[in-house]
Amino acid sequence: MGPAPDKPWRVRGRLKALLVAGALGGFGLAASPGPAAPAAPPPPAGRPVTPPAPVKPPKARPEVARLRSLVEDGERSAQEKDWDVATTRADEAEVLVADWTTELLESPDVVALLARLQDLEQHLPDSEGVNGTPDPGLKVAEEVTLSGAALRAEFEAVQKAETGAVFDFPIDLNDKVLAWVHEFTTAKRGFMERTLSRGTQWLPMARQIFAEERIPQDLAYLAVIESGFLNGAHSYAKAVGMWQFIRSTGRIYGLNGNAWVEERCDPVKATRASARYLRRLYETSGDWYLALVGYNAGPLTTERAIQNLGSRNFWDMARSRWLRNQTKNYVPELCAAILIGHYPERYGLKVDQLPPYAFETVDVDRMTSLTVLSRYVGAGVGVDALKELNPELLRASTPPGHYSLRVPPGLSGATARALARIPASQRLDFQTYKVRKGESLARVAAKFHLSPEDLLEANNLKKAQFKAGRVLKVPPPPPAPIDDRDLLNPVERAGTIEDHPLEGLPAIPLPPKDEAPRSDESQATPAPVVLAPPAAVPATAPADLQPPAAQAEPGPAASETEAKPGHARTPEARTPTKAPATLPKTHLVKKGETLFAIALRYGVDVKALRKWNKIKGNKIQGGQRLRLAP
Repeated sequence: MGPAPDKPWRVRGRLKALLVAGALGGFGLAASPGPAAPAAPPPPAGRPVTPPAPVKPPKARPEVARLRSLVEDGERSAQEKDWDVATTRADEAEVLVADWTTELLESPDVVALLARLQDLEQHLPDSEGVNGTPDPGLKVAEEVTLSGAALRAEFEAVQKAETGAVFDFPIDLNDKVLAWVHEFTTAKRGFMERTLSRGTQWLPMARQIFAEERIPQDLAYLAVIESGFLNGAHSYAKAVGMWQFIRSTGRIYGLNGNAWVEERCDPVKATRASARYLRRLYETSGDWYLALVGYNAGPLTTERAIQNLGSRNFWDMARSRWLRNQTKNYVPELCAAILIGHYPERYGLKVDQLPPYAFETVDVDRMTSLTVLSRYVGAGVGVDALKELNPELLRASTPPGHYSLRVPPGLSGATARALARIPASQRLDFQTYKVRKGESLARVAAKFHLSPEDLLEANNLKKAQFKAGRVLKVPPPPPAPIDDRDLLNPVERAGTIEDHPLEGLPAIPLPPKDEAPRSDESQATPAPVVLAPPAAVPATAPADLQPPAAQAEPGPAASETEAKPGHARTPEARTPTKAPATLPKTHLVKKGETLFAIALRYGVDVKALRKWNKIKGNKIQGGQRLRLAP
């Protein structure tokens, strides 16, 4: 297993300390030779020597077996250069050994496994990205702060830059947001200039879709934080695309994947899915900041934080232990990105203007290579242009069957005529492969990261026609790894727990009745927010910019123009939705439903469901009726 190219080796803190301790003798490796142990006395003469009873080897502990499995899986994934899985297994191993006793850590088998884990981690790519590609996102864990004169100066600079600006997303102009504005315009200045330059291509499309889905258009700047406006972005959590959908959530919102297409990388489909997911999170939580917590960390994290903290104020959560640091940064990062994104030149940023994403579509009736199509169309439709317009295509080819292909504006007619001229036998420029004796369909398909069905369809074959000596056309490998679960047929895929559609998000507790919204208040897009001009800011503004601990959540009696000290939004900009309807008393389990999905649907805790229905594990079956209350 060779090291990842041009990546520094790394050894994590706790593991390094354990191995250093082992080198000094903590793991039974003596640092210096000690006095020899006295020899055992010989047995008395004349007595028979009884051999000692055989010592049974100690029974392997399950946690050690788990560590071995994680290390071996990580090593195997690293050999295959699947850095996502290798890093995940290394992280899981670190978490596993975090609270082990010294006695267990010093056992010889654990020492050997820790040494292998260290070697694995030294060969992983640096945390900046995968396979040498820098991580474009800004989802970081470190805290960014400003205080004193620096905070006062940043406050005055933002007020000047945003004079007269109007936003459709609520901006809390506090010390956390100001700190991120400062970070984006200094230490991360280059990143912001590159990201906002890319964003000029995608923002018009995203704003239009967000307006159609009735959510704030300023939320389009969320792509700055998620991916840096890169459709091909991949994270270690296996989130993909500009809006960083994980596989299961993407499927819930209609983003599918297979050996040919990854719709999480489709800029139009993924943007609409993101808008609908954000709108659903807002409808559930009644607050845009809480909706963002759900988008970053999952809606159950929002619910858990509210229940444990007793507050629905994001800034209270940001001071608590109920959110990860990355999620605590997520909201102020977005607020800062919106502020800068409106007027980057006022912050001294140089942003290049790119042509906005625009296209026409052509219906392709069968699988066609983009290279072949480009050659027949001629000037104006290059392969790179087709790939850029269709980043969801994994193999530089349209998938089997009909496909709506995006082409440059004004060239749909020429493309359609070219498709009509291409002979059927020349539509693909794939390599050929001759099936060898004894090779099965599944084995050949797996060799090329295809499902058996896809391989047959690509060659217009039936299963009975697959036999030794058959010459097959096989597509080029995809630029990014394909999740093997995307190669399952729909029946097999539907049986996996993570693929089961979630029928609803958890019901998050709403404010007391005296904080309920008025009937005339909007429950979709908040009212525009105007930052107060410098003249309206009290002379003691920096002193008022205290951490949110001293700031109470506004009640309904606040006027529409009144703002909290140090903030620049109207209280009505973030209004809760009406209370959900009363839950039914029972639920009839349908075939394929999981206990977790049912808990999500009705907004109840899984543990409570188990208790009310006297279920020990997670196994339920179709036709079973579950109680939804004590």
